Amino acid sequence: MIVEVSQPVLIELIKAGGNILTALIPSLVSYYLGRKLIQSKQLKQDLKLALNDIKFLLSVEQLHCREHREREGESKRQMIRNSVKTERGLEWSGKFTLSQIIKKLKN
Repeated sequence: MIVEVSQPVLIELIKAGGNILTALIPSLVSYYLGRKLIQSKQLKQDLKLALNDIKFLLSVEQLHCREHREREGESKRQMIRNSVKTERGLEWSGKFTLSQIIKKLKN
């Protein structure tokens, strides 16, 4: 079934469609950018939390090494790190030292 539409009605339908698109496009862009901003904030929060965890674990390592030094005369830090590398397949990049983490967390 084909419905014939008069020319003035067709023009008004086209105008209405244009108005809908005019409102819809900025709304979609705002929605998309808002989601990206929220995701960015969440990543920053996660990074800060991870840096605090690394700071904590490095502090634990320092105290553990101090105990070794007091009891056995050496910290054994490098021996333990080498064991972790060998046994667990994990490597220390050295990019997140305690002093670097403290600087990053201040920013």
